[in-house]
Amino acid sequence: MKYTRGKRRTAALAVAILTVSLLTSGCASGDTGKNISESTPTNIATPTASLPTSAPTPEATPEVTKAAVIPEWSAEELMLADFMLYRVDCASQERESFPEGIVAGLCQTVSDMPYGEDPGTHLTWGYRPERSVISAPDSLGEGLTAYKWVIDRESEDIAKAEIRYDFTVPVGTYTVTLGFYNPFGVRKIDVDCEDTHCVSGEKILRYLENEKTFDVEVTDGELNLRVYNADAMNFMDTPILSYINIAIEPEYTRDLLEAAVSAMTVENAGEIYTTASAEAYLDSLEKAKSFLNGDNSGENAIKLRFNNLRESFKMLTEKNKYSSFRPGAVWTDTENTPIQAHGGQVQQLEIPDPETGKTVTKWVWVGEDKTHGYRGGVCAYTSDDLYNWQFEGIIMRNVPSRHSLEAEVYFKELYKDYTSEQLDSVALALDAERAVIERPKLIYNEKNKQYVLWFHADGPTATSDSNYAAACAGVAVSDTPFGPYRFVGRYRLNTCPPDQEDKHPQSKGMARDMNLFKDTDGTAYIIYSSEENLTLYISKLNDDYTYLATPPETAVYGKDFIRLFPGAQREAPALFLKDGKYYLMTSGCTGWAPNQARYYVSDSVMGEWVSKGDPCVGDDNRTTFESQSTCIFRDVNSGTWIYMGDRWFADTLNDSRYVWLPIVFKENGDMEISFVNEWTLQ
Repeated sequence: MKYTRGKRRTAALAVAILTVSLLTSGCASGDTGKNISESTPTNIATPTASLPTSAPTPEATPEVTKAAVIPEWSAEELMLADFMLYRVDCASQERESFPEGIVAGLCQTVSDMPYGEDPGTHLTWGYRPERSVISAPDSLGEGLTAYKWVIDRESEDIAKAEIRYDFTVPVGTYTVTLGFYNPFGVRKIDVDCEDTHCVSGEKILRYLENEKTFDVEVTDGELNLRVYNADAMNFMDTPILSYINIAIEPEYTRDLLEAAVSAMTVENAGEIYTTASAEAYLDSLEKAKSFLNGDNSGENAIKLRFNNLRESFKMLTEKNKYSSFRPGAVWTDTENTPIQAHGGQVQQLEIPDPETGKTVTKWVWVGEDKTHGYRGGVCAYTSDDLYNWQFEGIIMRNVPSRHSLEAEVYFKELYKDYTSEQLDSVALALDAERAVIERPKLIYNEKNKQYVLWFHADGPTATSDSNYAAACAGVAVSDTPFGPYRFVGRYRLNTCPPDQEDKHPQSKGMARDMNLFKDTDGTAYIIYSSEENLTLYISKLNDDYTYLATPPETAVYGKDFIRLFPGAQREAPALFLKDGKYYLMTSGCTGWAPNQARYYVSDSVMGEWVSKGDPCVGDDNRTTFESQSTCIFRDVNSGTWIYMGDRWFADTLNDSRYVWLPIVFKENGDMEISFVNEWTLQ
């Protein structure tokens, strides 16, 4: 990042700002800073020589004459630089640039330098070179803590080692902040500034970014800083220094607050920035305006409103805007929060607009919430373009405890008609500490005008504490697409007919990884792994989509359900219809680790399914491009078929990624999936 002087918020800076003086008692127009005819460029080419790993010796850097001309700055420049004259990235190896998001102080155009004339502002500042002081990288630090000054272990007199800086400043009072990042042992720091002992024996704690702040008055035009440890006995006692901030303390007047309101007014903040940051900003802006509209005064009151406005303005965060798919990359919603919809499903639905009540067509994505790891509820998102997704909330929540079902307003209203026995079932199936909720899929029932959510409902039972003892399919319903969804029940499903070989006869009707499919005639099916994941089943649902069309004990094989590939150990089914052919993509069973995909084709859902092999092209590792299938759907606008998979990170499930890839169908109907790093809908 090249040197920049102001914060880049173009919309906010379009307003003209009244030029004012330094706004400090010591920095008003006087002998110092009267000559402002020499403008300071906002981008200055600086020497390309890299910073040495140890500071040059004093003999190598002769004393220089301090520059006499200090410019006055506008209110805009002061405010957008946080009233910062110097922001020093100590021991930086890239002096011409600043760390991401860091803005230069008004008196500098390089991030650090030996004492001398700044190449852009021509003001004199920098560190005083010492043989004992060297630059050290820190692999655990970042930004302003990536490097720091340390004392060389080989120094002859460690007890006298010190880090010194001097800065040309106007006469006045300044707030000095020193930053220390110390991943090793605790050490103490002493600081002298302007011949005043400002910090005495303060502990610098390890693995933390420590800051020490103090105010100091400068009367001679140069701020002198010395960092050391008066009690240093060995290397682990020696001082370190990561960064330095030197800021003006402004006079908090109505003029300053008016200038801030003018400079920091942003049009359409709610559309450009995340909701949380926009709301905080708009609240601070309104309070500042209300204060100015009244007959109000008082420096402390102005300071409060000014600082609140300035901080909320700085915290404005632009919404991420996507225009392509990047498989495996972090994918955030419109509030810049990582999307939590794992093992999910995407479909286009007509839903009511919350503001107008009119029906609108939206893409709806439901999936597992892995924010807190293995266990969580079900989240929903909506989109107009499949790239950018708005969070609609947790549509089915876990239950913290059995008591909460009768104590919390949310649950009391949702389950107000349930008996005590039914509430017991809800608490068991949705237990936040023990239940497993995976692969949620949503289907709309036109007959009942009801949304039905199916999911793999697992967890302990009355007789077992295993995470996967229940092996059931769960059902919840809602009158609105985004809930709350009311849990109906969890069920074991169809079982192997007596004339066929049951691959796991000791536990009948198991249902784990699952998906839903609605055919063109409105008939709905559930596809799921059974028989300890050794066999896939497809079972027909009833007209309400809330249970099997026929109970397991009377179900007819071939009409109400079928078994697929007994013993093949397939899971993660994704079924879809294209050009009169039914396709079913699946994965193997290897826990969270990816494996080779396989797909099958049939002329009917309950017909004979033919294996077509692995659809992935160029997948040398045979891991479905390090993903597992969860849904396949068609974008109606582009006609593109999209494979939707999960890239699971077993140790950090909340950071698991999404792999969306375009599917190509050959003339004979065979499907192929190739990996691309980035792609768009054509």
